[in-house]
Amino acid sequence: MTAHDRLLSADLDDYAARQFDRRRGALEDAGYALPDGLDGDRLALMRLLAGTLPLTDLLDRDPAVLLDYVDHALGLRRDRAWTASLPEDVFVHYVFWPRINNERLEACRSRIAGDLAGRVDGLAMERAAVETNYWCAEHMTYTPTDGRTMAPLGSLNRGVGRCGEESTLLVSALRAIGIPARQVYTPRWAHCDDNHAWVEALIDGTWRFMGACEPEERLDRGWFDHAAARAMLIHARVFCDYSTGSVNVSAAAGEEHGMLLENLTAAYAPVTRFTVAVANPDGSPARHATVAFELLNMAEFYPVAVLIADDDGRATLEVGRGSLLVRATLDGMAAETVVDTAAGDAASVTLAPAGGDAARPAGADGWRPLTLTAPEGGHARNAALSEQEQATGARRAEQAERTRTQRLAHLAEQARTGEPRLDALLAQAGGNWPAIARFARGAGGDGVALLEALAPKDLADTSEATLTDALEGARAVRDHVHGVALAAVDEPERDDLYRRYVLNPRVRYEELNGDRMRVQSMIGDADRDMFRADPDALWERLARCIDDADKDSLHIGDAALLRARHASRANVESAFVSICRALGIPARLNPETGEPQYLRGAAFRTVARRGVEAAGAGRTAPADGPMLRLSAPGRAEAPRYYVDYTIGMLADTPHGPDYVSLDLSERDWDGETMDVAVEDGEYRVVTTTRLPNGGQLAATTTFDTRSAAADADGPRTVEVELRWREPEESELLERLPVENRALIDETGASVPLRGIVGERPTVLFVLDAHGSEPSMHVLDELRDMLERHPEPQADPVLAFCPADVEPSATMRRMLDRLPVRPRVWGCDPATFERLARILFVDPGKLPLTAALAPCGQGDQAATGVYACSGYNVGAVELATRLASMGAALQ
Repeated sequence: MTAHDRLLSADLDDYAARQFDRRRGALEDAGYALPDGLDGDRLALMRLLAGTLPLTDLLDRDPAVLLDYVDHALGLRRDRAWTASLPEDVFVHYVFWPRINNERLEACRSRIAGDLAGRVDGLAMERAAVETNYWCAEHMTYTPTDGRTMAPLGSLNRGVGRCGEESTLLVSALRAIGIPARQVYTPRWAHCDDNHAWVEALIDGTWRFMGACEPEERLDRGWFDHAAARAMLIHARVFCDYSTGSVNVSAAAGEEHGMLLENLTAAYAPVTRFTVAVANPDGSPARHATVAFELLNMAEFYPVAVLIADDDGRATLEVGRGSLLVRATLDGMAAETVVDTAAGDAASVTLAPAGGDAARPAGADGWRPLTLTAPEGGHARNAALSEQEQATGARRAEQAERTRTQRLAHLAEQARTGEPRLDALLAQAGGNWPAIARFARGAGGDGVALLEALAPKDLADTSEATLTDALEGARAVRDHVHGVALAAVDEPERDDLYRRYVLNPRVRYEELNGDRMRVQSMIGDADRDMFRADPDALWERLARCIDDADKDSLHIGDAALLRARHASRANVESAFVSICRALGIPARLNPETGEPQYLRGAAFRTVARRGVEAAGAGRTAPADGPMLRLSAPGRAEAPRYYVDYTIGMLADTPHGPDYVSLDLSERDWDGETMDVAVEDGEYRVVTTTRLPNGGQLAATTTFDTRSAAADADGPRTVEVELRWREPEESELLERLPVENRALIDETGASVPLRGIVGERPTVLFVLDAHGSEPSMHVLDELRDMLERHPEPQADPVLAFCPADVEPSATMRRMLDRLPVRPRVWGCDPATFERLARILFVDPGKLPLTAALAPCGQGDQAATGVYACSGYNVGAVELATRLASMGAALQ
């Protein structure tokens, strides 16, 4: 290829060569080499990837996978007009770049481009983006799932996924046809719990947004638009700092695992440019202190952005207008303060030894109150649709959903064997069913047990070779496991422990690499016997690989980690568990603390933090440590973890010493108490009450288990009585007269709302008949509540809008899953709009949730005491409680 034939610049050549040379030593040590025969643009892009991608993408991946991305992108740059005209840095970051989130990299774009070719060829860029989103909706829709991000081919196989996976699929599809695209992400909402991801596409030089797998006839539309106007932070990822001036690589929202975060908040919400000044104890500027901006969400303070202070000890972030906890750390010291960015643009903190909560005065009960406000929001950006566009979009969305469900039903029918356990697994595998079926045919009973131990999404994207490796690796140590490792365990429990903690290759949310047998071959007999006798020695060996300062690695496989001796702490913790299982040592991550544990006798023990981790040597295993006894007297319902409260242990984090939440989400209360075995250390408890306006009444307290007195009759016990701040009635309830509008019954007759509400408190849910993601969230929360409370405090009333549209197949299935089936109505768009305006919520956004107290007079059907449009986590139970409270106060 001559210089005249080149598609890429000499500047990019030079940048790629520098990045590759910077990492050359680490790559050679790990045995990585570029494929032979590369030159010109192919060499430049492969050097760029080798010099900048997370090491896992290089060491765990066939180079042919990355070369497929290179060749496909260069073909687009050469042959597609809208790609050829892009600035080079836009092309590199938003068309060529293989990685979108933390998904597995796989050769998928050529296949996706082939599927889309007949739909987008000849279209203008904007219309091609719209059609691509319809294609995605024909293959995937929303469902809650775990934190591992499926890659596009797995998503296409499974047909469902969370928003991070939907947006990863859409960005991949847009890049596959040469349209620049990026995943846009709010790490946590401010006005409700949880987070969200969506997509932006660069159309004719302007970034336009869309809901992934939620197609509309126009861009710049999405149910999240009004929520985004209340966000504290919105960002997009950039994976290297190459720029010709068209891509912002300033990391204005910080960095994360080596990824640069571009701050997009101002494009969606009103913002404040907020500066934090950090001082040392002597008053001098704390140069290069780490400053975390933390948002109270899911009852824990979550760092939405982490910056490094400049030489003057200052860090500046453009954020939404609401409350944040700012935490600064440096050299083991810390300082924090709560700020309201709607009221000011600066704060200062002075560092002190980490721990405690002394910056805020405590009450007589030891609790420190915090009142946090959510942003009021700004102007929403949703583009208006004509009636014709609304009708067309609704018809096509229903058609897309029908196509998706028919495809999955056809796959399940093809996969059917007549064996119920296996058929259930094959149905979950979707398009990956042939690989699962081939594995199961030759695997016997252990094979089905292995498949049942996996997460559902594993079935959709795990290869036959990976499954066979896990099975044969487990069989190689089975005799040792049953005869030695589980010898002290009661017979009935042995098979379950073997299945869950040896046979199962899944540890956390890591990629399944299929290298269990390779690991067994890499560890000699002497080391194997030593590690079996003393698993702490394995931890000590692996802990030497921890290199949190180098943030290149998201996750590296076990065999690659043993070769490269380089990984993050979380990666090493997962690898310890996985390698233990490969050696026949039952192991897990503690489901509450996340600490790596191995089975010794009949109990799990946490690894000893010794030798290379001398600073942590005083940490004890939960079995030997203190007992934390929580109590919540007087509550009508058991407190919900990650909703009402959390408990965090002070620990080292990538942004310095901070409180890391235990995971007690699966722990049940015993009446008004809960006992939890914990490690010695310092802890912080956070309790919160979410208000209808999105604000929170929170409180914190700290305690140190090392001060607990010994108990001769049992373990040292620390007792903590949880306290919640009670909101004033005025903070919770509205008084809004609701007109006596009509809903439509199954015969098509109009029934006034007064006759539906009756004399009991009611929660009216007006849901999208087409089955949009927010409406599915509401039904999912309603199902959960009705399973726990078959006779709720307020009657649920379901109405689908538009009334003349049959609820989608997904919505019907979700209705069938409700343990108590409320009566279902229809709601015409005019009625929905009128109700929304009366209740002061968005008349253009479904679903509508309205808590109604039955006290209407004359033309009044009821009194609205609370309402929200769109989806807010926890709104179903909140509305139910408030409807009951409102009725009691009439």
